[in-house]
Amino acid sequence: MSYQTDRKRAAGKGSLAHGAEHQLEVTYSSYAMATLVVLFLFRIAPLMGQDYDALVEGLTKPFNFVIAGLFVVSTTYHWRFNIKKVFEDYVPKGFDFGGMIVTTMLGWFFCGLGLFALVKILIASMIG
Repeated sequence: MSYQTDRKRAAGKGSLAHGAEHQLEVTYSSYAMATLVVLFLFRIAPLMGQDYDALVEGLTKPFNFVIAGLFVVSTTYHWRFNIKKVFEDYVPKGFDFGGMIVTTMLGWFFCGLGLFALVKILIASMIG
């Protein structure tokens, strides 16, 4: 006679709590994204359509620069995290691992590209 519960027997044999953990991470990432999108819309979106000098002046303010940097990083993280789930759930075995590697590399590439552009604008404003 076994005194283990069904939950104890199932522990480690599947996705027990894996889905809940993923859901919490996506939820927290979504809260961060929602906050950053609102800040982005009020602080950085009005700079679009202005001349170059006004754009550089607006982006080099510390608060705006941090918002733009966090926006780039969080959108990349959120995208990479969710595209990983798409590959796990909908792509046939054998192709999912390679697809996740490619999308992770693309995500980090675009994150680096966005941060590089922000730092380049900051350095250009300091020099000129």
